[in-house]
Amino acid sequence: MPSSPVPEPSPGVGTSPQPQVAPAPPSGARPLAKPDALPPSRVTGEFNVLCYTLLSLFVICFGVWVIFAWMDYGKRYAPLADGWYAGGTRSIEITLVRDDTNNLDCASDVVVEGLHCAYRADQQPFEPGGTNEPVRLRPYNTVDQVVFLGAGLWSSPGLSGPLPSERFTVTCNFRMVSTIRSVATRWAAGGAFTSGKNALPAGVLSDCVIPR
Repeated sequence: MPSSPVPEPSPGVGTSPQPQVAPAPPSGARPLAKPDALPPSRVTGEFNVLCYTLLSLFVICFGVWVIFAWMDYGKRYAPLADGWYAGGTRSIEITLVRDDTNNLDCASDVVVEGLHCAYRADQQPFEPGGTNEPVRLRPYNTVDQVVFLGAGLWSSPGLSGPLPSERFTVTCNFRMVSTIRSVATRWAAGGAFTSGKNALPAGVLSDCVIPR
Protein backbone atom coordinates (compact mmCIF):
# COMPACT_ATOMS: atom_id res chain seq x y z
CA MET A 1 0.00 0.00 0.00
CA PRO A 2 1.60 3.27 -0.99
CA SER A 3 2.57 5.58 1.92
CA SER A 4 0.95 8.97 2.25
CA PRO A 5 3.17 11.98 1.65
CA VAL A 6 4.24 13.87 4.82
CA PRO A 7 2.83 17.38 4.77
CA GLU A 8 5.36 20.24 5.10
CA PRO A 9 5.00 22.30 8.24
CA SER A 10 3.28 25.63 7.83
CA PRO A 11 5.26 28.77 8.66
CA GLY A 12 4.87 29.73 12.30
CA VAL A 13 3.56 26.39 13.35
CA GLY A 14 5.91 24.19 15.31
CA THR A 15 9.04 26.15 14.26
CA SER A 16 10.95 29.11 15.71
CA PRO A 17 11.02 32.31 13.64
CA GLN A 18 14.36 33.11 12.13
CA PRO A 19 16.07 36.25 13.59
CA GLN A 20 16.20 39.32 11.39
CA VAL A 21 19.77 40.15 10.41
CA ALA A 22 20.53 43.79 9.64
CA PRO A 23 22.09 44.25 6.29
CA ALA A 24 25.82 44.87 6.42
CA PRO A 25 26.87 48.42 5.66
CA PRO A 26 28.23 48.87 2.21
CA SER A 27 31.95 48.56 1.82
CA GLY A 28 33.85 51.81 2.58
CA ALA A 29 31.02 53.44 4.58
CA ARG A 30 32.11 55.41 7.75
CA PRO A 31 30.48 54.49 11.11
CA LEU A 32 28.02 56.97 12.59
CA ALA A 33 29.74 59.53 14.90
CA LYS A 34 28.77 59.46 18.57
CA PRO A 35 27.77 62.78 20.22
CA ASP A 36 30.60 64.49 22.18
CA ALA A 37 30.16 63.99 25.90
CA LEU A 38 32.69 64.15 28.74
CA PRO A 39 32.68 61.26 31.15
CA PRO A 40 31.26 62.14 34.60
CA SER A 41 34.65 61.65 36.28
CA ARG A 42 36.31 64.20 33.99
CA VAL A 43 33.54 66.78 34.55
CA THR A 44 33.87 66.37 38.33
CA GLY A 45 37.66 66.72 38.14
CA GLU A 46 37.51 69.95 36.13
CA PHE A 47 34.92 71.37 38.57
CA ASN A 48 37.19 70.58 41.53
CA VAL A 49 40.16 72.26 39.84
CA LEU A 50 38.06 75.39 39.25
CA CYS A 51 36.96 75.45 42.88
CA TYR A 52 40.53 75.05 44.12
CA THR A 53 41.71 77.85 41.83
CA LEU A 54 39.02 80.26 43.04
CA LEU A 55 39.73 79.33 46.67
CA SER A 56 43.47 79.91 46.20
CA LEU A 57 42.84 83.35 44.67
CA PHE A 58 40.58 84.26 47.58
CA VAL A 59 43.19 83.18 50.15
CA ILE A 60 45.94 85.15 48.38
CA CYS A 61 43.81 88.31 48.12
CA PHE A 62 42.80 88.02 51.76
CA GLY A 63 46.43 87.58 52.82
CA VAL A 64 47.52 90.66 50.85
CA TRP A 65 44.70 92.68 52.43
CA VAL A 66 45.74 91.57 55.93
CA ILE A 67 49.37 92.55 55.29
CA PHE A 68 48.50 96.03 54.03
CA ALA A 69 45.98 96.54 56.83
CA TRP A 70 48.61 95.58 59.40
CA MET A 71 51.17 97.92 57.84
CA ASP A 72 48.71 100.79 58.09
CA TYR A 73 47.95 99.79 61.68
CA GLY A 74 51.66 99.82 62.50
CA LYS A 75 51.98 103.36 61.19
CA ARG A 76 49.02 104.61 63.21
CA TYR A 77 49.34 102.71 66.49
CA ALA A 78 52.33 102.34 68.75
CA PRO A 79 52.97 98.69 69.67
CA LEU A 80 54.27 99.54 73.16
CA ALA A 81 51.66 102.11 74.11
CA ASP A 82 48.15 100.79 74.36
CA GLY A 83 45.61 103.38 73.22
CA TRP A 84 48.11 105.77 71.60
CA TYR A 85 47.22 106.57 68.00
CA ALA A 86 48.29 109.02 65.29
CA GLY A 87 46.38 112.29 65.53
CA GLY A 88 45.36 111.73 69.14
CA THR A 89 46.32 113.89 72.13
CA ARG A 90 46.70 112.52 75.63
CA SER A 91 48.10 113.66 78.96
CA ILE A 92 51.29 111.88 79.98
CA GLU A 93 53.71 112.09 82.91
CA ILE A 94 57.41 111.92 82.10
CA THR A 95 60.23 111.01 84.47
CA LEU A 96 63.39 113.18 84.14
CA VAL A 97 66.59 114.41 85.70
CA ARG A 98 67.97 117.90 85.22
CA ASP A 99 70.84 116.76 82.97
CA ASP A 100 68.42 115.23 80.48
CA THR A 101 68.53 118.54 78.62
CA ASN A 102 71.88 117.25 77.27
CA ASN A 103 71.59 113.52 77.86
CA LEU A 104 68.74 112.55 75.58
CA ASP A 105 68.98 112.26 71.80
CA CYS A 106 67.99 110.02 68.90
CA ALA A 107 69.31 109.22 65.42
CA SER A 108 67.12 108.59 62.38
CA ASP A 109 66.60 109.80 58.81
CA VAL A 110 62.82 109.90 59.26
CA VAL A 111 60.98 113.24 59.28
CA VAL A 112 57.34 113.40 60.40
CA GLU A 113 55.48 116.72 60.04
CA GLY A 114 58.78 118.57 60.26
CA LEU A 115 59.88 116.72 63.41
CA HIS A 116 63.15 114.78 63.39
CA CYS A 117 66.06 113.66 65.55
CA ALA A 118 69.16 115.80 66.04
CA TYR A 119 71.21 113.11 64.29
CA ARG A 120 70.79 111.12 61.11
CA ALA A 121 70.98 107.35 60.95
CA ASP A 122 74.74 107.59 60.35
CA GLN A 123 74.92 109.55 63.65
CA GLN A 124 75.98 112.75 61.92
CA PRO A 125 74.15 115.99 62.79
CA PHE A 126 70.86 116.29 60.96
CA GLU A 127 71.40 120.03 60.44
CA PRO A 128 74.82 121.74 60.45
CA GLY A 129 73.72 124.43 62.88
CA GLY A 130 71.81 122.08 65.16
CA THR A 131 68.12 121.26 65.37
CA ASN A 132 65.77 123.75 67.02
CA GLU A 133 64.13 122.47 70.17
CA PRO A 134 60.48 122.80 69.00
CA VAL A 135 61.09 120.24 66.21
CA ARG A 136 63.86 118.20 67.83
CA LEU A 137 62.74 114.71 68.79
CA ARG A 138 64.22 113.20 71.93
CA PRO A 139 63.53 109.90 73.67
CA TYR A 140 61.59 110.04 76.93
CA ASN A 141 60.19 107.55 79.37
CA THR A 142 56.82 107.88 81.08
CA VAL A 143 56.16 106.85 84.67
CA ASP A 144 54.39 103.83 83.12
CA GLN A 145 57.63 102.81 81.39
CA VAL A 146 56.50 103.76 77.87
CA VAL A 147 59.35 105.02 75.68
CA PHE A 148 58.42 107.62 73.06
CA LEU A 149 59.92 110.43 71.00
CA GLY A 150 58.81 113.96 71.83
CA ALA A 151 59.65 117.47 70.64
CA GLY A 152 59.19 120.80 72.43
CA LEU A 153 59.63 119.75 76.05
CA TRP A 154 62.56 122.00 76.92
CA SER A 155 61.11 125.00 75.08
CA SER A 156 57.89 124.81 77.10
CA PRO A 157 57.31 127.88 79.37
CA GLY A 158 56.59 125.58 82.30
CA LEU A 159 60.22 124.44 82.34
CA SER A 160 61.87 127.82 81.87
CA GLY A 161 62.79 128.19 85.57
CA PRO A 162 65.27 126.27 87.73
CA LEU A 163 64.84 122.52 87.59
CA PRO A 164 64.85 120.20 90.63
CA SER A 165 68.22 118.69 91.51
CA GLU A 166 66.67 115.25 92.13
CA ARG A 167 64.65 113.10 89.75
CA PHE A 168 61.29 114.69 89.04
CA THR A 169 58.26 114.30 86.80
CA VAL A 170 56.66 116.57 84.21
CA THR A 171 53.07 116.43 83.03
CA CYS A 172 52.48 117.31 79.35
CA ASN A 173 49.96 117.00 76.57
CA PHE A 174 51.33 114.72 73.89
CA ARG A 175 49.97 114.92 70.33
CA MET A 176 51.08 111.81 68.50
CA VAL A 177 52.01 112.35 64.86
CA SER A 178 53.19 108.90 63.80
CA THR A 179 55.50 106.06 64.78
CA ILE A 180 59.17 105.73 63.85
CA ARG A 181 60.65 102.26 63.53
CA SER A 182 64.22 102.84 62.34
CA VAL A 183 65.56 104.90 65.22
CA ALA A 184 68.51 104.70 67.61
CA THR A 185 68.48 106.35 71.04
CA ARG A 186 70.99 107.39 73.67
CA TRP A 187 70.37 108.29 77.31
CA ALA A 188 73.68 109.88 78.28
CA ALA A 189 75.56 112.78 76.72
CA GLY A 190 78.39 111.43 74.58
CA GLY A 191 77.11 107.87 75.01
CA ALA A 192 76.59 105.32 72.27
CA PHE A 193 73.37 105.16 70.26
CA THR A 194 71.43 101.94 70.62
CA SER A 195 69.09 100.73 67.90
CA GLY A 196 65.67 99.67 69.13
CA LYS A 197 63.58 96.77 67.86
CA ASN A 198 60.17 98.40 68.28
CA ALA A 199 58.49 101.36 66.63
CA LEU A 200 58.28 104.39 68.91
CA PRO A 201 55.45 106.94 69.08
CA ALA A 202 56.60 110.36 67.89
CA GLY A 203 54.88 113.68 68.43
CA VAL A 204 54.75 117.11 70.05
CA LEU A 205 54.81 117.91 73.77
CA SER A 206 52.93 120.99 74.97
CA ASP A 207 51.60 122.60 78.16
CA CYS A 208 54.34 120.93 80.20
CA VAL A 209 54.41 121.68 83.93
CA ILE A 210 56.14 120.27 86.98
CA PRO A 211 53.46 118.99 89.38
CA ARG A 212 53.48 120.79 92.73
